[in-house]
Amino acid sequence: MNDSLRDTLQELNQTHLITACEKLDAADRQLLEEQIAQIPWDEMRNLIPQALAGTATESLPEIQPLENAIRLPESQDEITSWAQAREAGLALLDAGRVGAILVAGGQGTRLGFPHPKGMFPIGPVTSRTLFQIFFEQLLALSNRHGVRIPYFIMTSDATHDETEQFLSEHAWFGYPPEDVYLFRQGTMPAIDDNTGQILLASPTQVAISPDGHGGLLNALQRANLFQSMKHHGVETLFYHQVDNPCVTMCDPVMLGFHSLRNSEITTKVVAKRNAAERVGILAQMNQRQAIVEYSDLPLELSEKTDSSGMLVYWAGNIAIHVMNRDLLERLATGTTRLPIHIAHKKVPYLNSESRVIEPEAPNAFKFERFVFDAIPLAQNPLVIETSREDEFNPVKNAEGEDSPASSKQALSRRGQRWLQQAGYDVAENTVVEISPLEALEPADLQDMDLNLDGDADEILLIPDSQ
Repeated sequence: MNDSLRDTLQELNQTHLITACEKLDAADRQLLEEQIAQIPWDEMRNLIPQALAGTATESLPEIQPLENAIRLPESQDEITSWAQAREAGLALLDAGRVGAILVAGGQGTRLGFPHPKGMFPIGPVTSRTLFQIFFEQLLALSNRHGVRIPYFIMTSDATHDETEQFLSEHAWFGYPPEDVYLFRQGTMPAIDDNTGQILLASPTQVAISPDGHGGLLNALQRANLFQSMKHHGVETLFYHQVDNPCVTMCDPVMLGFHSLRNSEITTKVVAKRNAAERVGILAQMNQRQAIVEYSDLPLELSEKTDSSGMLVYWAGNIAIHVMNRDLLERLATGTTRLPIHIAHKKVPYLNSESRVIEPEAPNAFKFERFVFDAIPLAQNPLVIETSREDEFNPVKNAEGEDSPASSKQALSRRGQRWLQQAGYDVAENTVVEISPLEALEPADLQDMDLNLDGDADEILLIPDSQ
């Protein structure tokens, strides 16, 4: 261990890590020392006393209803405005100034699927994976607009190698591999809630956890991907998470409103099902647009309704954003950074007798950043409502709402609607799956002259090569 690191550990009351290293043989000592050296000690110098002082429970500022959201169009003027935004978004895509970011660090543990969640089979007929659906959308968009849309995929230590192997084995689903950038999410150590000492998970391993989806910014900077974006000419980035197969990748309407309103970050939302739905909401805090976690929204506000009986705090966050590259780079490298959130959690740890303890109550503080904390730091943040049935049917739970069954059903019903809008007769009980390589929207189906059996049990539209 070098003298500088040793001095830092002594200064911050972390000498137990020096002792732990000294107990190991040379190979294991090097392994542990490398982990200790990678801890962001400059940040920990401030975070440890903050956590111990209880700033994690700091009260929220006053919350006010969201202002100036773009709701789903109803009037002719609104329909015209959305059409104009679509044309502006299509022009952005034509210019090759758009990239995409996928946050794919999670595993399918809650689904009983011990692999990266992007590998989960979700196609209603073919069991296409989440990854395949996303890659095919980007490939179809790239082909349609004659451009290259680079895809930046943030993995984690738990998912990186298996994700890379899976995508390689499937030839990146036809996407040019040189336009795909896999990079790892960062980690932060957990500290004991009494002493502030960093916990060990084993004799050779620090207790660490992912640093949150807001760690995206630092991860992009570490991997030098802002330079890659500039090389591609990317100015605007479409952001989505891995669990939602219904996402409209690089939605031209969203891109268009983002551009026309000179927004640095645009967020897509859905109207909450009810007051109890466990999603963050868009609101105003300190006269700035922000997301309030469902657990932080007081009950009287979550249930508050207007004169028509509609929820006042209605705008549910679905983790779909459009963000300017300049904003992300500024927050990754400038003096203003995303704040770090402190959470009190149960963390298994190695005790002084070298036994791993599974705590029964919260015993440690974890640290993470949230990407949506960029919203109050951005200029002209914008909110756009979308249809839940069309675009937000995530795979989160093993059963019930937001499960594989409900998500597959939503994909199938959307396929039915598209075919019906294109003039085809499709029964409600028909299971439909449409590859993005065949159609990105209902209008794409109108010129296909499909010979469909209106009473078919299944309708599958995929490229002949598949």
